[in-house]
Amino acid sequence: MCEFTVYLLGDNQKDRQMMAKDILVARRKEGKVLLMDAFGSITPVENATIEEVNTLSQEMILKRMN
Repeated sequence: MCEFTVYLLGDNQKDRQMMAKDILVARRKEGKVLLMDAFGSITPVENATIEEVNTLSQEMILKRMN
């Protein structure tokens, strides 16, 4: 099973903040991304979209929407 660490990009594309770990499911809903872990806990990230998903590094990168 592939679990992702999710990061949110800052204003400077090199800066990123870790938002959640061990994420199995990510969904966009009503202008936010909902991140769900194996226990069913959901971490919402407001005004964001999925920029990149990398299974090799097990990272998901989110970006703020304008």
